[in-house]
Amino acid sequence: MQADDFVHVEVTSVKGLWEWLNSHHATSSTVWLVTWKALHREKYVSRDQVLDALLSYGWIDGRRMKLDHDRTMQLISPRKTHTWTKTYRERANRLIDEGHMHTAGMAVIKKAKSSGLYFAGQNIDDLNVPSDLIKALRDAGAKTWWDGSAQSYRRNVLRWLSLAKRDATRVSRMERIVSFAAEGKKVPHY
Repeated sequence: MQADDFVHVEVTSVKGLWEWLNSHHATSSTVWLVTWKALHREKYVSRDQVLDALLSYGWIDGRRMKLDHDRTMQLISPRKTHTWTKTYRERANRLIDEGHMHTAGMAVIKKAKSSGLYFAGQNIDDLNVPSDLIKALRDAGAKTWWDGSAQSYRRNVLRWLSLAKRDATRVSRMERIVSFAAEGKKVPHY
């Protein structure tokens, strides 16, 4: 993916971001959101401020990278039908309570709830490891390494495992997880 694969939308204020989303949330697809780094206080929009605005309009954040010395860029797009993490659910609830949730964001939440995807990631958020993975890790002598790895790593790997659509894919991913854990290594690019 190249920086020029998508339109660049540069914002220099929180208000500017909300205004862009208000005008384009229903008509735009994936774009690079360009924001200024914190050393430019007058133009800086924090990650939390970006996430609040995106969720309010039913959008989601993606890959983030350096654009130049002064700016970063992050892929943003309308949210598709995926599971919601605990942190995003909590953020969405706060935005609703504060009266900042746009009707587009509410529609995305309603759709996720009706499809069961709003709470589908709860087991992952709670780090509930599937019993077959626990057994495979134990059998390979890798359970201790797994338990000692960072929670964020385990959560991401469990999410990757859960997203397998076919049984064969799930088995292959589980074998890969166990193989790397047995060597005391993280699964690269899960």
